[in-house]
Order: sequence, then C-alpha cells, then structure tokens
Amino acid sequence: MATQRDDGSWHNYYNNDESIKESKIDSNVCAYVAAGVWHHWQCSDDLAAVERFWPMVERAMTFVLNMRRKDGTILWAKEVDSEPWSYALLTGSSSIRHSLHCAANVAALLGEPRPLWRAAADAIDAVINHSPNSFEPKDRWAMDWYYPVLGGALVGDEAKIRLHDQWDSFAMPGCGIRCVSDEPWVTASETAECAIAYSAIGDQQTASELLELTSLHRMPDGSYLTGIVYPQRIAFPADEVSAYTGAAVILAADAQLQLSPAHRLFTHH
Repeated sequence: MATQRDDGSWHNYYNNDESIKESKIDSNVCAYVAAGVWHHWQCSDDLAAVERFWPMVERAMTFVLNMRRKDGTILWAKEVDSEPWSYALLTGSSSIRHSLHCAANVAALLGEPRPLWRAAADAIDAVINHSPNSFEPKDRWAMDWYYPVLGGALVGDEAKIRLHDQWDSFAMPGCGIRCVSDEPWVTASETAECAIAYSAIGDQQTASELLELTSLHRMPDGSYLTGIVYPQRIAFPADEVSAYTGAAVILAADAQLQLSPAHRLFTHH
C-alpha cells in the first residue's frame, strides 16, 4: 500500500528498501493486487484486512480500466508521464479479467457492488474467445498458451482443446513446461501455472505430473530455481531463485491438493 502511486498504479519492480528498480507501469501487475486480497480473505476470513485494503483495490482497478481500449482489452503498459503503449497482451488481459472478478467479489463482500468490473471482464472474454488476433502476437511464449484457461476466459471444451492443441509445442517430457516454444528452457513458474490450468479443466493427472516436475527446481532451503536449460541441466538465470516461482508452486499445490480454503481461486470459473 505504501508504494501505490496517486493514480492507483505501481512501478514494475521495487528494491527491498522500496526504492524503484524499474519504473515501467504494467496494467496486469497493478490489477493482480485484487486477486491477492480475495485470496487473503478466502484463507483468513479477516474482514478488517479486506476493509483496509479496499481503497487500494478500488484505486488499482480504476487505473487499470483507464487503460482500456474500445474493444475492451487492456493496454499492456506505460512509462511514467507517458501515453500507454499501443497494444494489449493476451496473457495480461487474461490475468486482468480474473483480477476484475476478484475485485468485484471483494466489492460485493463489502456491500460496494461494482457491476461494471464484471462487465469489463466479460468484454475481455468476448475478445479472447472471438477475436484473439486483437492481441500483440506472442505465440512462442507458453503463458499465451495456457493463461486464457488459467484466468478463466476459456472454459469447458474450448479450454480443453486449447491446452491439448499446443501441448507438444511447450511440454518437455520429464522436465516441465518451456518458457518459450523454441528454447529448451523449462521454468518452474510456467510449469506450476500450467498445472493449475489443467486442474481447472479437471485433468488432475496432468496437473499432478506437472506439479511433481517442479521438484526438479527445488533447492535444499525450499526455494525454487527460476529455470533450467536442458539437456545440460544448467540453471538459468544462473543460480537464480525467485519468490514468484515459489508462490506459483504453492498455488498449484493448493489447486490440486485442496490445502486451503482458497484452493479454487483459479479453478472455479
């Protein structure tokens, strides 16, 4: 909360002392705070915390929706004091539609309904389902493959077909999910997130296999290497462990094993 800007946004990266590491502002990153608050509520039933976080969530969603295009998609990012970049991303918009629903859930919980937030999510869904070419092409990235399912824009048979059709492009048997289709670089976060997507379509066997493969990245202290290059098994970036990777593994384990009251955060659409 302390680092939220007056317009409701955050910079992309901060150092541990809250100084700015990267000043770019990413709409998806700003929206995701709503998913975090909804997850916290589901885990804790701490209404006082939700009430404390509500102004932050409201400002964040207002900022994000101010970056909306006429077709309902959300522009990816902007530099400080500049116009937003001219294109939307499929991954980012898929995540934002999920965050919009989380924000609307928070609003309803507090008796502050925001139907326009759900309508904005529905507009994103319509573009993803019917006009996918509206997004900047990022086909080589695994996130563009599974995020429409992970975020809930694609459900049912459409979700199953999407995951099936591109499995061979991104899955490395016995290793996990490639970050990009043309490199033998497996990332634990993509593997874990993809496991959640498979949990969302009810394919628990594949979800379990993917979750198990993240253990190849696990370090003795419980942290996770960001990525491994095969067949050499070289950690890349070199020896990097990342908090977001560990978080993705926790969420994937919860989605599959139902460890917390929030286990349906990404699988109940």
